[in-house]
Amino acid sequence: MTELATLRDFLRYALSELSQHPVVLGQGTDSLWDEALALVFGSVHLPPDGDDRLLDACLTLAERDRLMRMIQARVEERMPVAYLVGRAWYGGVPFQVDPRVLIPRSPILECIEAEFSPWFSPPADRPVRWLDLCCGSGCLGILTALAFEESTGVLADLDAGACEVAQSNVRLHGLENRLEVIQSDCFDALYDDRFDVIVCNPPYVDAEDMDTLPPEFRHEPSRALESGDDGLDLSRRILNQAADWLTTDGVLFLEVGNSWGALDQLIRPRLQHDLNWLAFERGGHGVVVLSRDELDRLYSAF
Repeated sequence: MTELATLRDFLRYALSELSQHPVVLGQGTDSLWDEALALVFGSVHLPPDGDDRLLDACLTLAERDRLMRMIQARVEERMPVAYLVGRAWYGGVPFQVDPRVLIPRSPILECIEAEFSPWFSPPADRPVRWLDLCCGSGCLGILTALAFEESTGVLADLDAGACEVAQSNVRLHGLENRLEVIQSDCFDALYDDRFDVIVCNPPYVDAEDMDTLPPEFRHEPSRALESGDDGLDLSRRILNQAADWLTTDGVLFLEVGNSWGALDQLIRPRLQHDLNWLAFERGGHGVVVLSRDELDRLYSAF
């Protein structure tokens, strides 16, 4: 290890190691180069896009030892980079993450960047009120709060550990006065409230896909991934109840990934029209937008 001294040295070494092992990407990066950047720069608490002026900066002995162990854990244990460095960058924003929560990667990010247009128009007479259901790290809700500066919202998750991570991210971004974190099994523990927007990335991996998950994804919490034989166990509950929690013009953005076909077959006959499945410029699929009126027609249907 004495031959490796600078960030540039470790980037080259990390890239070589990643190239020689059967690592799987998709947890925040889509190229080995980006994976190496996230690992090396993240190990010294820098953003993954780095800074060329730092490439020839020498690491301390402690930093070298720590980074070498991280590289080994990434290629030998297939540990995701975000868990190794304790942080994920999503939408250009840092989030604290650990194995209690999924690593942020939902394509709903593009909906937030577009301020949910054209599906949602902010009310003129009051701030936007929204819910991030199955919030995990809280990334979707926090980005929504940053997009709508006067909005208030709730981050809700069944898992106590996930709620702790979400609360730490609320503090990280100084949003304690605008966001509330609630441990809740779906809507069960929420107060009597109405939301303009519900964003939800629930567990949606079906049994077949769970059996074939790469090792990297098996480090993530299984309860945040698996949802029955067809991947829709929790989504059915959400569709049964969501209408009660939306304003008259409210909308639900629901992600179901590869289970989109099963969901489409489940609810399209009841609505008797094609669903609003979204297309994304940066990849991703399986996000449907449902209005309050549509959800009223699905109320208690499943």
